[in-house]
Amino acid sequence: MSEIKTDKLTGVGTAGVILVTGEGNSTTTNLQQGLAKSWINFNGTGTVAIRDSFNIASLTDAGTGLYNCAISSDFTNANFSTTGAAGENADNGGNRMLGLRAKSTGSQNCRGFADGISAQDLPELCFHCMGDLA
Repeated sequence: MSEIKTDKLTGVGTAGVILVTGEGNSTTTNLQQGLAKSWINFNGTGTVAIRDSFNIASLTDAGTGLYNCAISSDFTNANFSTTGAAGENADNGGNRMLGLRAKSTGSQNCRGFADGISAQDLPELCFHCMGDLA
């Protein structure tokens, strides 16, 4: 088994382009494009609190089930991709959902829902953003 230790990877042709050969050696993936540029796991009930995050500056409780997340390092545009999930941390019946709302280069807003109908503060909310940073 081989091991490589480094603090920095830089592409030869372009500093931010590093290709990783996929399974079967027939495709490549741009490593930089495939990384989550920001993510958050937070408690949306009571005193709203970030459990863990990356590239998130702050979290604001903006009303029932509504949360505003400020991103530390902006994206180049608001066309980045966001995927999220919501839950209860227990089997309390019903479905919990995270609705993605307004976003800009430096923020992603979301709303928690109970059974897809009513806005509700939820104890487990997570999302991550993929795209190009400015």
